[in-house]
Amino acid sequence: MLAFSVYDGYSQTEKETDSIVETTINALDEIVISKKKVLYTQKSDRLVFNVENSIVSEGGTALDVLSRAPGVVVSQDGDLSIRGQQGVAVMINGKLTQLSQKELANYLKTTTSSNIKQIEVITNPSSKYDAAGKAGIINIILKKPNASGLKGTAFASYGRGRKNRTNSGFNLNYNKDKWGVFGNYSYTFRGEEEHKTFNQTQYTSLTHQEIASTNHQTSITDEPLTSNNFKIGTQYEVSPKTNLELYVDAKIGRYQNMADGTNKVFNTTNQLIFDALTYNDSKEKWFDYTYAFSGTHKFNDEGKNMVFDFEYETSKFRSNQFQSADNTANATVVNDRRGYIPSQLRVFTGKVDFVNPFKEKQSIEWGFKASIKNNDNPSVYEYYENNQWLIDFNSTNHFEYNEQIYAAYANYKYQLEKLNIQAGLRSEYTAINIDQKTLNEEHKDDYLKWFPSLSLKYEFTSNHSAHASYSKRINRPSQFDLNPFRFYDDSFNYSQGNPNLIPEITHAMEIGYAWKSNFMASLYFNSTKDVFTEVYNYNPDNNTTITTQINVDKSYNYGVNITNTAELNKWWSVNTLFNVFENKFMGEILNSNTIDPIMTVNLSVQNSFTITETLKAEGNAQYQSKSNLGIYQRDGFFDFSIGISKQVLAKKGSIKLNFTDVFNTNNFYIKSAVAQTTIDKKYDLDNRIATIAFTYRI
Repeated sequence: MLAFSVYDGYSQTEKETDSIVETTINALDEIVISKKKVLYTQKSDRLVFNVENSIVSEGGTALDVLSRAPGVVVSQDGDLSIRGQQGVAVMINGKLTQLSQKELANYLKTTTSSNIKQIEVITNPSSKYDAAGKAGIINIILKKPNASGLKGTAFASYGRGRKNRTNSGFNLNYNKDKWGVFGNYSYTFRGEEEHKTFNQTQYTSLTHQEIASTNHQTSITDEPLTSNNFKIGTQYEVSPKTNLELYVDAKIGRYQNMADGTNKVFNTTNQLIFDALTYNDSKEKWFDYTYAFSGTHKFNDEGKNMVFDFEYETSKFRSNQFQSADNTANATVVNDRRGYIPSQLRVFTGKVDFVNPFKEKQSIEWGFKASIKNNDNPSVYEYYENNQWLIDFNSTNHFEYNEQIYAAYANYKYQLEKLNIQAGLRSEYTAINIDQKTLNEEHKDDYLKWFPSLSLKYEFTSNHSAHASYSKRINRPSQFDLNPFRFYDDSFNYSQGNPNLIPEITHAMEIGYAWKSNFMASLYFNSTKDVFTEVYNYNPDNNTTITTQINVDKSYNYGVNITNTAELNKWWSVNTLFNVFENKFMGEILNSNTIDPIMTVNLSVQNSFTITETLKAEGNAQYQSKSNLGIYQRDGFFDFSIGISKQVLAKKGSIKLNFTDVFNTNNFYIKSAVAQTTIDKKYDLDNRIATIAFTYRI
């Protein structure tokens, strides 16, 4: 028998479909052609991370996987950035999520990596995609078996960092003739312990010559998270040209954050004037249900088709908070606090997409989308005084947010002998209504924006090509960014929305060169107007720091991105991704009109080893130097993770063992010095995890 191995990888958008075709093995009489699975596939508009081929990613969560995706950085709160730029839109199976940053982080923490097929990092999407996300789009593609008969996968894993972590579940589908059913269920428990240090210095003037006070806070958290996620649906082939699908997706979970800490304040002569032991307890629960109906119809065999998708999501979120502080330095008493923060989200989305080839090598994509959202947030805060709980009217607020977005787009494709052209235009009309019922204040706004896109690819030869692209994008403030209610981290730190935020508008450009599927280099430049920037305000009278967001004039993000794939040996292949970027902010921020730009280096190296036919290993390293995060500067970090995989039970099962962040160096340290305050935050994250996972294919 003869056997040949080839790489299933593409450096540009060779395929008409957006996602990479699965790796297969084709038997042709006595010849077996085996396509070697690759971890990364670089295209002109996106990087595809084939998670199902990664040993290190097994047994983790979607957020763990994203934190190791090249070019993607996850903050300590789960906020995502691409190439050093914040404002990332997240899609699940091509559908834009409607969750807040916190809710999305919790969802990603409860989505097991065993259910993920690929992650697409799309830096310059076409007009077919929503214009949301100034930095681009991350599309998480979940596994969906479609073979005939009964097929499925069962999985279980156990991990240990500072706390225990477990994942277990199954995916099943049954297809016969024109009808099929599918479903999956996963249970996740994620224990987590983080060590935090927060130092803050208040000066008497902008010159920072004389210290007015110093604040030092520490905490150790215990953060258990439990979730039960399930999905069940059915598919039916109405005719050879028409297919329909219906499913229900549920995400049910709870999360608790218990933190024991200290809070010390020193005066200008370094005397201790406040010394408190603190305790904070936040309990959260969510019930999220999505009902979806979709279908495809082929009008002819020349590629003319229609795809429709309708979805209704209802989500209930509850957060109960309690904060206390016992001051032992003097007679100053800090009242205990508690808060009740419910949220009810309802979202309806519907879209219809058409593909219409009208001439040889020419086609046009066009479609419509509507999104209607309502979020109701009645929050109540209380403080304990004179042996009774009293409502805090400064914090309590009933906030209702209504948003409607209507979009239409057209995307033209033309393929010449060596030149591929794709040009599109998207229009989005947005209407919002903010009702602050407690304050009896209402704010309405509506606007129409146009979003052009253009991409060109020229093939010099079959091995050499160049590409260029441009797109205009928008990053709207979420209902949580606009909601002025207070969300307390503890008795001395809270965040607050800003109802005056306006959307960010970004113009993104990129030009690049590719050689085969092995090497690709690109230059990119993004210009953003009305940039969201997190700011803080320290009140020395009550030792409280308030964090919120404002718009500043503009920012620039520019850099160089290089990817390379090399097979050093039959048993050793290396994927290298190198990115150098700089963020430059312009505009007055807290009496300061300059934030020094920092040239940042991001390097990711992934090594794959084929030891035997059934035994494989992987070693991943990622390094990033200092970077800008608005007014904050993040220290450099390093992550090194290793894994090994063994096929068992006639290759139907696999056992995988991995160690993430082996040297415990992937931490989050940030600092800032603006106006009369400097801040230094250190988060010693619970990233060093040993995991053993078992998967069995039915």
